[in-house]
Amino acid sequence: MNPIFNIGPIMLPAYGSLIFLGLLLGTIIAMFTAKKYNIEKIDILLSTILAGIGIIVGAKLVFMITVIPDVIKHFDFCKTHILETIMYLFGGYVFYGGLIGALLAYLFYCKWFKVDFGSLINIISPVIPLVHSFGRIGCFLGGCCYGIEYHGKFAVQFPENEFVEGLNACERFPVQLLEAFINLLLFFFLFYFARKIRKPGTILGIYLICYSIIRFSVEFLRGDVERGILFGVSTSQWISLLLIPIGIYLIFRKTKNTTN
Repeated sequence: MNPIFNIGPIMLPAYGSLIFLGLLLGTIIAMFTAKKYNIEKIDILLSTILAGIGIIVGAKLVFMITVIPDVIKHFDFCKTHILETIMYLFGGYVFYGGLIGALLAYLFYCKWFKVDFGSLINIISPVIPLVHSFGRIGCFLGGCCYGIEYHGKFAVQFPENEFVEGLNACERFPVQLLEAFINLLLFFFLFYFARKIRKPGTILGIYLICYSIIRFSVEFLRGDVERGILFGVSTSQWISLLLIPIGIYLIFRKTKNTTN
């Protein structure tokens, strides 16, 4: 459990490195399945590069939104510690923000280069949980998104972490590894389901429903408080509740031209 990979004189952040590996593997898999929907491999590659930017922007933006109430609450301190406040505002990521940012980036690419968004997103959707699985392993190594205090089977004791205050105070539930495993199972399920050509948007709809249920459930095992709480429910749980009906709509919506 080390937030930094030391490769000789080179130091790489574990989280970012694993996200990059996940994106690379996911892009390769998507490129080899692109022909099924008559999408060029270069469109998969270029749109995913743009989506990578969307992930960073969206994840940072939503994190900033979640911590703004805390900044307002401690405004007297923040106004005299501008640099620390800025670093705090941009110091984390929220997965759902990254997902929304990536989907908007794919949509923008498809509109700009006249690529069918529904077909492209059917190719991309199965690999989203694969990339996310890599990311959660990165979270475990980095110590972020940690679990509740827990002293039963599979409990983990994180070492002292300069980036996460109080992480080593107690044994914790390895919620990052649990979510990584579930996301990997979801990847295999979606990849199997996507063997046949599906109605545009269907696979994204199934993903949104499945992951929203997963995320709403595992949030109860999270021990970090930075993700925001409203009426006893976290920001990610509220987003999960909003995404489920969107997923249902994508699955059952009628299209003019449906390929079977």
